[in-house]
Amino acid sequence: MIVVGLMSGTSADGIDAAVVEIHGAPPALAWRLRAHLHVPYPAALRDEILACVQPEQGTVDRLCALNFRLGAAFADAALRAITQAGVTPAQVDLIGSHGQTLWHIPTGADASTLQLGEPAVIAERTGIATISNFRTRDMAAGGQGAPLVAYVDTLLLSHPTLTRAAQNIGGIGNVTYLPPTTTPAPQPLAFDTGPGNVLIDYAASRATAGEWTYDREGKLAAQGRVDEHLLAELMREPYLREKPPKTTGRELFGASFGARVWEAAQARRLADADIVATLTAFTARSIAQAYADFLPTRPDEVIVSGGGARNPTLMAMLRDALAPARTLPSDAFGLGAAAKEAIAFAILAYEAWFHRPGNLPGATGARQPVILGNLTPGRPRPALHDARDLTEAHHPAAEEIDTLATLDILRLMNSEDMHVARAVSAELVPLARAIDHIAERMRGGGRLIYVGAGTSGRLGVLDAAECPPTFNTAPDQVLALIAGGARAITQAVEGAEDDAEAGARDLAARQVSARDSVVGIAASGRTPYVIGALREAKRRGAFVVSLACNRHTPVEEIADVSIALLVGPEIISGSTRLKAGTAQKMALNMISTGVMIRLGKTFGNLMVDVQATNTKLRDRAQRIVATACHLSLEEAEARLAQCNGEVKTAIVSELARVSPAEARARLRAANGSVRAALKG
Repeated sequence: MIVVGLMSGTSADGIDAAVVEIHGAPPALAWRLRAHLHVPYPAALRDEILACVQPEQGTVDRLCALNFRLGAAFADAALRAITQAGVTPAQVDLIGSHGQTLWHIPTGADASTLQLGEPAVIAERTGIATISNFRTRDMAAGGQGAPLVAYVDTLLLSHPTLTRAAQNIGGIGNVTYLPPTTTPAPQPLAFDTGPGNVLIDYAASRATAGEWTYDREGKLAAQGRVDEHLLAELMREPYLREKPPKTTGRELFGASFGARVWEAAQARRLADADIVATLTAFTARSIAQAYADFLPTRPDEVIVSGGGARNPTLMAMLRDALAPARTLPSDAFGLGAAAKEAIAFAILAYEAWFHRPGNLPGATGARQPVILGNLTPGRPRPALHDARDLTEAHHPAAEEIDTLATLDILRLMNSEDMHVARAVSAELVPLARAIDHIAERMRGGGRLIYVGAGTSGRLGVLDAAECPPTFNTAPDQVLALIAGGARAITQAVEGAEDDAEAGARDLAARQVSARDSVVGIAASGRTPYVIGALREAKRRGAFVVSLACNRHTPVEEIADVSIALLVGPEIISGSTRLKAGTAQKMALNMISTGVMIRLGKTFGNLMVDVQATNTKLRDRAQRIVATACHLSLEEAEARLAQCNGEVKTAIVSELARVSPAEARARLRAANGSVRAALKG
């Protein structure tokens, strides 16, 4: 997937936008940064943000208007980053927007958080589905809603043998403690260390009469002298002594805090540069003190990201305070210091899209892992608008696939394959209905019959062929019909799929009855051979299931249960052996396996109806009996020998302590269910 991450931190200096290509799933998550840019807020917008974070100025009308203005700013940043990445909005799958934090109450009866940047504006202006409001779900689960980047730090920066600290210095500082991954049950820890750049920015603005919004390259601090007396006073701030989990923000280290420090410093007759230097040291010392007080061990490496990593004076102070640990910017690890948090929210959006939790309860204090964020759908994409044409639709992201490097072709294919599991997941309810009805008929002596053409037909043949060795079904219990007959299994039989009458004849030749179930497999949902077979099955009273990759199709109109796996257009237009074929294979796996489980062909997750017809399967039968009965392999082999190699009989005989003959009788009475036979 291609995902845009959007982030604006406590400093409120602008928006970081990262275009990230993401594949796989944790712990094997792969990502590649395609573009990053920082879009500064216009002066008027930044002034409005800084005004609205003051409770006495942030009135409801100003917050309401600011929410939409920020939404427009985030949308503009996303579009500019997309252009810089050399892709189009139609090629981008998702946006993850953190928004702009206006207020954060991490604990207490009123625990809550407010981020602005209306996601509906982002989704409407870009046309891209947008996940936003990440912090609220963690807080609803009892957490503090931060630090959320800890989850991504754990994924991307953990090391097998080194202890690391991932230190972000944005407006606020936050750390993720990363023990070596080889540690038994490693437990990451994360919390806000205290001020990051927010007080330095305040002092730099006052020192330059508003000309600078931050200390450029740490030049002001470098010219000043740290006042140790004032620094000692600052280090007595109670927040620094609070135990994690803890978070903070401008509600504590904001303009009012900065103004008090400025006034105290002037009373001591400190120069402006001395005040900036002292507040820079405050950030470095508070980080070092947090490590000493709360990290389980001293880190070997400290990986710094955020705007603070671009301040040489702050980085020098931090290195001195954290020695002998190696202190390096995250750029040295392939993660741009300025881009890291935007990348993190792209990854958190990706995880939310796939319904995976994105918080670390050990970091935020939440009761359990939760899926983060709210989803605002994008605009309908023209190629996907009519679900009847999905399998033949043109895929805009693959228009120039023949010009791509081989690795990029594979990345595109892998990204598209990510849609398959989601499409199957959306049809679990009709799949379950189909399985239950098919199993009911098979208990009465009915058969499961697959009908298909081309790739769909071959997938049906494959699934049917694997049932006898896996579940010991009779050859005629699960069978498959393919347009063109046996020759079509290994080669194309042109025109066979267009013959509806052949489908009806082939189905009739199997003497289908009301006891049987017929599953028509057709990616398009319009294959004449399949339509003819399903109509004949329906006429004979069979239970009919359609398995397609489109909606509103002829097979759907015939079926008792319709399963539509909407995987979208293929990267090679119309080549349904790709995503459509993968989705159909997954669904067929579910149908046959689910039916066999319902029929008692398994005991727990053991294939107790396996046919031991070769050396591999004989070995498997021994392992199954050994596992089910807690026997050694030698004991299992002996028990199988007593039971003529019958796995179910061996299990029931051993666990129920009955003879093989009695075990067989129990199994017959229980319709082959081991669990029921054991109950006697």
